Amino acid sequence: MKLGIVTDSHLGPGGTRVGAWHSDYYMSDTVPAFRYALEACAEEGVDGVVLLGDISNSGGDWSVEKGVRLAAQTGLPVWVVSGNHDCFKRVEAVRDAVRRVGASNVRLAMPEGRMVGEVRGAGVSITMDDAWVSRADGRPEVSLWGDELVVWLTHYPLISFDETTREAGLLYGDELADREEVLQPLSERTAPTVVVSGHVHLRVDSVAGPVLQLACAALVEPPFEISFLEVERVNGRATVRVENAALVPSLTVRTPTFAPSKREWIYDEEKWQTGG
Repeated sequence: MKLGIVTDSHLGPGGTRVGAWHSDYYMSDTVPAFRYALEACAEEGVDGVVLLGDISNSGGDWSVEKGVRLAAQTGLPVWVVSGNHDCFKRVEAVRDAVRRVGASNVRLAMPEGRMVGEVRGAGVSITMDDAWVSRADGRPEVSLWGDELVVWLTHYPLISFDETTREAGLLYGDELADREEVLQPLSERTAPTVVVSGHVHLRVDSVAGPVLQLACAALVEPPFEISFLEVERVNGRATVRVENAALVPSLTVRTPTFAPSKREWIYDEEKWQTGG
């Protein structure tokens, strides 16, 4: 299975200036950048596209629906989870946008997941309370998975790398309030789970037992990238290949990346290790 991952696009009407998290850069062409990202996914020949949250900057219906509709027009299978920005006005904004668009190729990621070849894709959106605290809208339904290789889609990271980020002089932001409760059932599996996350606009790989987490950098700010994730399992051995593709050259700013742009991870004998 090969997926194109687009996260933190922060769409808004033309001319809306969206500030960056890790630099002084402002983007005002978020919709053209999003179109370009989807075109790159199609040209790469991915099996599906993932919108990993913060589709919208303000959570307005126009921008959320615009993102879902443009993704649907690729004709590829599309999986969607909401991010905190998508919930700023209404927690149900992404769910309602998927319903309004009504495309058969677009679906919300669900905690039970579904099989795509030899891999199960699953995940959850978020909820947000009046204090702007985010929680997962469900728990991993691991009892249904057996020893399957699972890709778990989430806007918020589950393995915290707050300390590493702050030591590097970068911002980390808030965490999912129930992060540990979501991570625990994944950590208790003996089979591998690949967590794919966004939110903090950082490219970081983390490992905790059978869980490999791939945190993706943002589309809206340097390095202006999307991620291509290829996952396969042969004879019990899982291989994960990641390639990050910058859509435009980065400006002369420090890019918030800790992992190389191209790497391989292998899960064998109940542990993750980097490929040769």
